[in-house]
Amino acid sequence: MGVAPYSFRTTNFLEEGYPYPEKITALTNDNPERFREFKKYFPEIKLIFGDGKNLNFPDDHFDIVFCNTVVEHVGCNLEQKKFIEEICRMGKRIFVTTPNYWFPLDPHTLIPCVHWLPQKIKYWIYRKLGRGFWANINHLNLLASKRFLSLFPKGIKVRLYKQRMFGITSSLIALVEKN
Repeated sequence: MGVAPYSFRTTNFLEEGYPYPEKITALTNDNPERFREFKKYFPEIKLIFGDGKNLNFPDDHFDIVFCNTVVEHVGCNLEQKKFIEEICRMGKRIFVTTPNYWFPLDPHTLIPCVHWLPQKIKYWIYRKLGRGFWANINHLNLLASKRFLSLFPKGIKVRLYKQRMFGITSSLIALVEKN
């Protein structure tokens, strides 16, 4: 869930490397006009446009739902919870990652430690440094591990892995396998 309208090594790496692209259904809530290049790069992938918090797929429709660094872009806590619940509803196995709030460098803005400041100050700095797009909770709302885990539905067993860089957790990885 969540693809970019372009392709280079840090984006759409699953779509780029998966040997059976015709088996991938990719989702975006972005403007379809921006995805003309995507269709050129990945003509065999089924691309759908919709709201990741409310999709028209049956329960357990997908064998695997792969969601790499998307949940921090879907709004506030309630919106994030709806998004994760929808992923868990449609997938038999779920792989979700998000950058760790407590890592000193936010990978979106590349500005150290500013994401820890109060929202008003943080957004002012983002705008002043040319990162105004990120000065919006709907575009960037980083999660710490406890809050990330709280988004998953009760009764679902989530295994949390922590990717570390320089001994500090940089990314959180949640795996769910429903029986």
